[in-house]
Amino acid sequence: MTRLRIPKIAPKPKDYSKIPWTEEFRDKFPTRKITKYLNDDVGIEDLRDFLFAEKHVDFRKSLLLVNALKNEHGIVRNDNEVLLTVNFPFCEWRCVDCNRTMYQKSKCSDVYMYYFDAIMREIQLTREIIKKKCYIVKAICFTGNLLALDERELEQVLQACAYSLSESCVELGNPKFITRTKLEILKKYNVTRFIVNALTFNTVSLRKLCRRYEFKDVYDYYKLIAEYGFDLSIELCVGLLAEHEIQLGRNIQLAIELGASCIDLYSRCCPYNRNERDLTDIKMISEQRRLLEFANETLHNNGYYPYFLYCTEVNNGCFENVGYALPNKRCKYMEDLKEEISTVIGCGSDAKSVIVKNLHNTRKYLNNTYDMGQYVFGIDEILDKKRKFFEL
Repeated sequence: MTRLRIPKIAPKPKDYSKIPWTEEFRDKFPTRKITKYLNDDVGIEDLRDFLFAEKHVDFRKSLLLVNALKNEHGIVRNDNEVLLTVNFPFCEWRCVDCNRTMYQKSKCSDVYMYYFDAIMREIQLTREIIKKKCYIVKAICFTGNLLALDERELEQVLQACAYSLSESCVELGNPKFITRTKLEILKKYNVTRFIVNALTFNTVSLRKLCRRYEFKDVYDYYKLIAEYGFDLSIELCVGLLAEHEIQLGRNIQLAIELGASCIDLYSRCCPYNRNERDLTDIKMISEQRRLLEFANETLHNNGYYPYFLYCTEVNNGCFENVGYALPNKRCKYMEDLKEEISTVIGCGSDAKSVIVKNLHNTRKYLNNTYDMGQYVFGIDEILDKKRKFFEL
């Protein structure tokens, strides 16, 4: 068993009631606020000390900002590079307060066959868009539950979405759909990564979320993923429900032991659920800041580095959501998506398309209908809107 390297306990209790971000850097993307201070006198290696000494940013937050900025400097902002998201909205259970549109495949068999035909038509239109606009697909992510498809359908989708030189990811909510045959098909079509929306491995929390499994029930599936050599991204929540440092530390330790090359930490709730009210109680805010610092130090001590960073609840707690990765193992899809860098082409119900113009700092959005039935019976109108959106 890998021994988790946890932060050393400070000799004096730290006061977490003081906001670690100064007013200037309380922003959704604080790294974008610090680039203006890079000059001949202040290089990126000096920036941490400058932020701490001159701008009075908390020292640990200064280090976090600079490390995230170092990764951002390596990202090419090319408007011809796009992300592709293909959504299969199937789930065996739905978390409390989840705002995603999900269905049990076994309970919508009458609509499913039409949904599959409709999304294949949208995937084909997407190929036309990519060809005519001379786009380069940087990364693909199959969201929802691609593995709910049967083997023939799975191969058909992967073949239609095969683009050379792109990172290909599969979101994983319920590992029980994993089989060796399906993993072999994924390898055949160069899928490289699973993104696991775990949130937590704590049994009590899983039951409160209405996730009907325990860690021991899915452990063998994770080991099977590792056996086939897929990269693994695990998404966890910091400050979820009634979890404290001991639960958070165990969640991180299990993610490391499972071989996660990326561990993405979200503050308080799942990135698909922003229904929770902002914290206003100073004791709860202080505790959340303490947990975030503990998580940051723990992952830093275990060799993980930030590759995306954005803040939520900016007007109150200003809590950071951070993706951490081992060196040269970051997830390109999540990096671009969270930093809002690339154009996104979305396929399927509840999918979102975004046209990004980095030079002019503009974004234009198109959302597909969230209802699977409306998607199926309105597919002709959806495709027409998409053609006009991408100016075909």
